[in-house]
Amino acid sequence: MSFRPAIHALLVFFTVFISAILFGALLAYPVYEIVSEFTQVPFRKTVSRTTLLSGLLFSLLYFYRIHGLSLQQLGIRFHKFHIRLLQGLAAGLAVIAVIEASLLLLGIHNLDNEQLFSLGALSGLVFRGLVLGLVVASVEEIMFRGALQGGLSRRANKAVALVAVSLVYSAVHYLKFRDLPADTVVSWYTGVTMLPPALFQFADPVRYDTMLTLFFLGLLLGLVRLLTGNLVLCIGIHAGLITGEKVIQQVAGFVPHNPHAHLVNRYDPFMGDLASAWLLLCCVGFYFYCRRRPDRSYR
Repeated sequence: MSFRPAIHALLVFFTVFISAILFGALLAYPVYEIVSEFTQVPFRKTVSRTTLLSGLLFSLLYFYRIHGLSLQQLGIRFHKFHIRLLQGLAAGLAVIAVIEASLLLLGIHNLDNEQLFSLGALSGLVFRGLVLGLVVASVEEIMFRGALQGGLSRRANKAVALVAVSLVYSAVHYLKFRDLPADTVVSWYTGVTMLPPALFQFADPVRYDTMLTLFFLGLLLGLVRLLTGNLVLCIGIHAGLITGEKVIQQVAGFVPHNPHAHLVNRYDPFMGDLASAWLLLCCVGFYFYCRRRPDRSYR
């Protein structure tokens, strides 16, 4: 593929991405007005959810325009669905366990024994984390690895698509809407005016190591989608990672004065250089594993 079509494909890709955010910001006002008739929800949460839904809608339209919309082409395979999902969950939990074990061995984290050995509390944490993980993973994997990566791969080099989608995946996690002043009158354009301040985290260099962790996570999930063609595995891995992280947030604490504390981010003491290194190792290991076992199919 020549250089020019690839640039054009990337321009279209990023135009779709930006349009989705703008449409979601505009959509927030009517949704907020409807929801306000039944319950009170902060406008920032409404904008966050409508931009997510808009991203899912635009990504599927993008994929449909390029590839035609079918579950098979998105990578959702019902053959051995439960097996692939469980395999992914196990892999995601294993990755989280290795990272957390490293943090505990280095003394960056310590365990809350009261939470850890309370069977009722721990089972509740796992269940809530699993439900949240499956919901979030399903939406994000269909959007990013299914529609966006699948669509862009048809128009650009697969490696370019892998990196571009991983960058977007990392970036959107830093779009954080702030609460509006109490006297703000909400209108059609309020969501749009909230977009520039929502980028405040990009101005903080302390957060960049977390962005790198999310980039390598996106790269790992993208490699799974690329090398296996099975999005269900991606959903399982992603859900396992979220489940494990939610449990860790409750049963482990950060030790700020530890000499190795620089290996994690001070805002999110699970992500950081150590997690990035492990995820990069997983990417390399999975790539060479698939190259050595081309006969093994996850389709």
